[in-house]
Amino acid sequence: MQVQSIRNEEKLVNNIMFIYILGVAVSGWGFVMVLLNGGLRECIFLLSGVCAILTKVFEKPLGSRAKYVYACIPPIVGAITAAVSNTNDSAGYVCLTHYYFVATLLLVPYYEQKLLRVSTIVTFVVNAGMMIAFPAGFLKLHLPIGWIFTGIVYLVLFAACSFIVYRATTLFTMVEEKEKEVENVLDSVQALSDKLYSAGTALSQVSESESASAEELAATSEQLVETSDRLGAKTDESMSNLSELKEWESVVADNVEKVEMTSKDLLDKSVENEKLLNDLHKINGEVSDSMKLTTDVAQKLSDAVREIGVTLKLISDISSSTNLLALNASIEAARAGEAGRGFAVVATEVGDLANSTQESLRVVESVIERVQQNVKKITAHVEENFSKLGTQNEYFSNVFKSMQDMTALLNVSVSAIQTMGDTYNKQSEVIERTVSINQDIAENIRNENEQFNSINTMAESNANDTAEVAKQAGVINEMVDEMSRLLKREE
Repeated sequence: MQVQSIRNEEKLVNNIMFIYILGVAVSGWGFVMVLLNGGLRECIFLLSGVCAILTKVFEKPLGSRAKYVYACIPPIVGAITAAVSNTNDSAGYVCLTHYYFVATLLLVPYYEQKLLRVSTIVTFVVNAGMMIAFPAGFLKLHLPIGWIFTGIVYLVLFAACSFIVYRATTLFTMVEEKEKEVENVLDSVQALSDKLYSAGTALSQVSESESASAEELAATSEQLVETSDRLGAKTDESMSNLSELKEWESVVADNVEKVEMTSKDLLDKSVENEKLLNDLHKINGEVSDSMKLTTDVAQKLSDAVREIGVTLKLISDISSSTNLLALNASIEAARAGEAGRGFAVVATEVGDLANSTQESLRVVESVIERVQQNVKKITAHVEENFSKLGTQNEYFSNVFKSMQDMTALLNVSVSAIQTMGDTYNKQSEVIERTVSINQDIAENIRNENEQFNSINTMAESNANDTAEVAKQAGVINEMVDEMSRLLKREE
């Protein structure tokens, strides 16, 4: 039983206090009225019952304070009753002190020291105050020595009740602690049981996992053997293909050498053709310069011919003038026989014309001479150009021959390249087969790697399972030690 649980039973004790106070009030009033010939004044006994009923009505709002009200009703109402009912026939009220004693004893089930102290203080203070204020009624109940004795008894009762409450509280506390310890032990045992169950389950799963791993390892080993056989066959086929590639390699090497030599000859011919083309370019430049000079000479010849034309026109004019003069001379000669003077003038003019004609002829002769010189120069340039053109033709012949040689070399190179192309096609086929084989090998290797990884994973899983088994074994050992310790402590 827990102390808190006992204190939660104060509602039950409140009911007991209510019944006790109400019962004492009614029975006391009835006793006084029947046996002691009580009157209206003795109805004061019912006051405690009324207070108990009011407390019961307001018990819920009062809460934990209700028990203090119940504890204070007997000494307060009892003191009022002793003070008011102080007649000669009130000796029977001596039972009020017993009312205090029983009420104090009924407070013990509350197991609260404070409540006992409050009740005792209220009892002493109220009764002492009322005894001082109304001594007749109290002295009617007991003599002073009787009240002293009653007070001592009440104090002893209070001490006994306090001791009982203290011991009961201590015992209940110890019981509560023991119950907590027992609950803790039971919880520990339950937890250990759960751990043992979990450990057993884990060990069972580890065992099943180990068995499955062993079977999977066996199947994986068989697959590895089959894969190894396939890899051996693929390796033999790959070696055969590599040997075939070795044979084709010599053919490729020969053709490569031919292509290399042909390329070198083509390079030499290209250098030679470059030199010939440079010379041809140079000659073409010289021919161009010569043709330019020929053009200049022709231009000069044209100019000379133009000058001849002018001179011929001049001669024509002179001839015309001479004819006119001759005509005039004839006319003059016919007119005047003796007019020699006029004839002389005409003769002079004819002489001058003759002189002009001679000078013009000399100019014409000079022009013709220059024309002849220019013609000679043109002839020389033409001959020179002819010679250069012959050299140019010779160069062109050499270039043509070189081009023919290059064509022959190119034919050889093309043939070699065709051979290399055929060889390359064969090599490509072999390489494709080899690549396909290597792909199969790579695929098998990947499968092996995956299988090895699977084996590695299973090995790690086995290691982890082993570690888990060791861990679970340690947990079980710890649980066994804990159970042993708990059992020893319980003993």
